[in-house]
Amino acid sequence: MNKYIVMLGILLMAALPLLAQDNFPRGQVFGGYSYLSVDTSGLSGRKSLNGWNGQGSVNFNKWLGITGDFGGYYGSPDNVTVHDYSFLFGPTLTYRTEHVAPFFHALFGGNHINTSIKEGSSGNTAFAMAFGGGLDLPVGEHFGVRLAQVDWLRTQHFSTSQNNIRLSTGIMFNFGK
Repeated sequence: MNKYIVMLGILLMAALPLLAQDNFPRGQVFGGYSYLSVDTSGLSGRKSLNGWNGQGSVNFNKWLGITGDFGGYYGSPDNVTVHDYSFLFGPTLTYRTEHVAPFFHALFGGNHINTSIKEGSSGNTAFAMAFGGGLDLPVGEHFGVRLAQVDWLRTQHFSTSQNNIRLSTGIMFNFGK
């Protein structure tokens, strides 16, 4: 738990240069493709799931916002059908320039996984957290492209921990300057 407090402290200290920013959107919506590399907790090798990631953010000032993050991932590795859904919330720190907007976030919430095979199905909802960030490229006043978002997504399903990696890309909509 101490390492998470240290990580949050580093994120907050990194935010100090962000105080000098002027113009910023009050709200942002992101939607796009997402890839999830799933840790199977040693049962087998990592598995790949494809899906979507969506976010809605409200920005309180030039550098600090709150984000709701939702994702859905699907696949059938090793003849096991998997549906994985995440719902996370937390602070986002953004350094906005005229040309790019790198951001960092710490998100907490839940993750639901459902697996099924011929013999039956199993589901589990558990605590999840994601630490990561990305790079947004403004295309106009109201639009942008999320070039890349990379997150470490930690889940705790079936009494074991999973260290997943999530990659996302897509489009941004900005509201209210």
